[in-house]
Amino acid sequence: MKINLKGKRGFTTIDLSIAMIVILIFVVIMTSISYNIYLSSIEAKRTAVALNYAVDIFEHIGALDFGEVTASYEMLEIDSLNELVYKEVSSNNGIDKITGSIGTYDIEIEIEDYRKGGVVKLITLTINYPVSRKNSESIELKRVKVANNA
Repeated sequence: MKINLKGKRGFTTIDLSIAMIVILIFVVIMTSISYNIYLSSIEAKRTAVALNYAVDIFEHIGALDFGEVTASYEMLEIDSLNELVYKEVSSNNGIDKITGSIGTYDIEIEIEDYRKGGVVKLITLTINYPVSRKNSESIELKRVKVANNA
């Protein structure tokens, strides 16, 4: 019995090379997509944490009396922000300023007597935070605090 091997060819080197190139291109594309999704999720998480800090600070300021909203360490005694490290408390030209940080989040609060009337304070909160090794983001929010007798 004679076996015909010519009709039963297997994969050639060219077939295997093309298959390996296609698989390699697919793996590179999927890795790139996964990495970009990972970076986007990290950025979204850091922004969400910064916004949570802002909400905690503004809720606490909202619960304070008008006279207690000044540039002092006591103003920001918030349980959820117990890691807050104060850097500077200052007052200049009617603008009180508190600066501090929580980890990599730099927080700056400015309290200004709005229109020098003594019944409204404009509070500006700025949070700076890194989103990658090279880039950083900043969130600036404003709120007004009105005296109870106004």
